Amino acid sequence: MLDFRKDDDCISRMMAFDKPLTDKPQESFTLPSCLYTDPRVYEVEKERIFYRTWQFVAHESVFPKPGDYVTLRICDQNIFVIRGQDGCPRAFYNVCQHRAHELLPDGRGNVSRAIVCPYHAWVFETDGRLRGAPRSDRRPDFRRDDYALKPIRLEMFLGCAFVNLDSDAKPLSAVAGDLEADIRRRLPFLPRLAKVRVNGLGETRIEAGWKVVVDNYVECYHCDHAHPAFADIICMDSYRHDTFGLWSRQLGEDIRLKNSAYRVDADCEFKQSAFWFLWPNTTFNVLPGSGEINISAIRPTGLETTSFEGYTLSSEEEFDEARAEYTANVLVPEDIDLCESVQRGLKSRGYSQGPMIVDPERSGRGEHAIHHFHRLVQQALG
Repeated sequence: MLDFRKDDDCISRMMAFDKPLTDKPQESFTLPSCLYTDPRVYEVEKERIFYRTWQFVAHESVFPKPGDYVTLRICDQNIFVIRGQDGCPRAFYNVCQHRAHELLPDGRGNVSRAIVCPYHAWVFETDGRLRGAPRSDRRPDFRRDDYALKPIRLEMFLGCAFVNLDSDAKPLSAVAGDLEADIRRRLPFLPRLAKVRVNGLGETRIEAGWKVVVDNYVECYHCDHAHPAFADIICMDSYRHDTFGLWSRQLGEDIRLKNSAYRVDADCEFKQSAFWFLWPNTTFNVLPGSGEINISAIRPTGLETTSFEGYTLSSEEEFDEARAEYTANVLVPEDIDLCESVQRGLKSRGYSQGPMIVDPERSGRGEHAIHHFHRLVQQALG
């Protein structure tokens, strides 16, 4: 285990804020810029946030058959989820127990009946057991049971596989069961989700740290000005934003069928917008139209780089291409530009902290959900 005592001292000094982050959002200030730009902070975030929290992998329809797998990189850790020959999904570190070669290539695939290491052809069952290792019989007392793949906790949540590298973490159902109930209650089309595709955004790389991207996601104070088409389809006057234990929710229940974003049919199934954020980096996104939900993760790929990746699931035979085009070609690029400018600005000697702008009625135009997120970061690092 790494020794973070020196980093702890450094972060403690960084978190002795010039301006306070307190439990009152209307009086609070943001995290200081050094927490976004110092590489020592990112190293501690890996251990205390990303290796101890539930991380979205994929919807179960992405790996329906025995041997189907999905790989995922959680910072420096390469893992995979595979459906075993018995039909059960399991998660493992993606590393051979012989010489540390990665077992499965990035992405999705199927291993038929066994996992074969590309280096020395050690063979593992889909349940993680070592089936065989060439010439291992020549090593005295070699026991295959000693070299099974290292398992990772896995939990199904809204039909999706989530993993947690912390064997002592509380179950996802215990820390976010109210989130799952809220999503199911508000989205009647969820039981019919059957069609899935990878985000139509390609490999979305953002030149900004993960906290900058989350900051942008969990507030709509910027929406009137920075997302004019979004503010045209979703009435900002009634936009709501609520915070809970480890999650927050944005609701736009008043929409305009005629707008500059994309066409919304009068008889569509979902005449509102809903966005949920699950600590630390999972998002559930629904825009007005046919029954579709996008589930994505804001994944750090470095101190100042992030990828936004996930899946869109539909209850219809065809995806809403107009909505997908608006998201991929307008909404997401607008947010990327904002985040990348902020990341550059955080390095300025002319900035350290900013004030939280919070409406007394806690509307979606305020920043109380950023305060909620910053307090979670503060607790995790503190």
